[in-house]
Amino acid sequence: MSETKNDEKLRILQERLAQIKQKQERAGNTNQKREAVIEVANPKNEPPKREGKFLSLSWIKKAVLVGSVVYGIFYGYTNFNSLVSNFSEEETSEELVPTQLEYKLNLKGNNIAIIRSFEDESSAKALVNDLKIKGFKADYFFLPRKSNSTTEVYQVFIGPYENEDETSQWIQNIDRKVDIIKLSNGKILKEMKSNKLIAKENAEQEKIEKEKAKQKKIEKEKAVQEKINNDNNRNEQSKLKKATEEQEKFQLEKQELENEKKQLKKAREQLKKDEENLLTKKIQNNTKIIISYTYDFNTSMEDEGILIIKNNANYPIIKQNFANISSQGGIEKIIKKAEHDLNTYGENIDGVYFEKSGTTVPIYNGKITEVSL
Repeated sequence: MSETKNDEKLRILQERLAQIKQKQERAGNTNQKREAVIEVANPKNEPPKREGKFLSLSWIKKAVLVGSVVYGIFYGYTNFNSLVSNFSEEETSEELVPTQLEYKLNLKGNNIAIIRSFEDESSAKALVNDLKIKGFKADYFFLPRKSNSTTEVYQVFIGPYENEDETSQWIQNIDRKVDIIKLSNGKILKEMKSNKLIAKENAEQEKIEKEKAKQKKIEKEKAVQEKINNDNNRNEQSKLKKATEEQEKFQLEKQELENEKKQLKKAREQLKKDEENLLTKKIQNNTKIIISYTYDFNTSMEDEGILIIKNNANYPIIKQNFANISSQGGIEKIIKKAEHDLNTYGENIDGVYFEKSGTTVPIYNGKITEVSL
């Protein structure tokens, strides 16, 4: 496609050059005729005076003009794609310039705070009513009627207020980011969040960072465990290979090395025992955990409730019913006492011994799921 366009351009350029050449030839013939007429018109036999200088200057001007046209056509042909590209880029850059949002609000005061935008008016009205019930000065407007925006939404705002401090005080009761609009020029002054929202976002970010750190730690521990497992596998394979080589050697030298065969048998038995011990240790390492407990108290009725104690080692859930909670110091005191007992001594309940908190224990594989104190 590109080659076809280039051939077409070249054909047009050649035709244009041929037309210019014909014009030059016609202009040359006309000049010769003018010179001949001048010579015949001389009444005397004197050598004719030719107006060569004037005609030469005229021809030079025409030649310069023709050369300029040719150069222009050649430049346009060779730089056609670049010119089109530059024009398109300028056009695109002009289109991408964003229009700054400006409001046209006939309100008395210093500023307002845009709370939320809705596509339907009923939702905006409902929010305004809710805000007024809570003590806010609030209203809404249709954005295209009150700004240079064409986005068809209804914006709810609180205010107007006399200064930013007053606005900030009211925003503390709103759990979302808002835009502060300066009424004198209709422009967005800044974005603002309540301290509660900022604290919430910081807490969420901190939680995310902790989760990332926790996940990173788990992945690191997993990588270490995998390396240990791989090293153990390599060691076991190496030992097994060595034992096999020795066994083949003993079989070949059976007649001469009977005593060594017995020793090899003992070595194989010992190796098997070591492998079983290694496997047992591996299982123990993978199924042991530092036990910890969580405490939750559910009130069933007035001044009565149940203490629920769970753990991270799959041991049964401990439940203990309480009556007259207030006479025992309240829920917090009951929980603290239970924590003290499990953190200090542990408990033996229904034949299941619960180690004290922080003790390394095997994962519980029994069938009991719940015990009662």
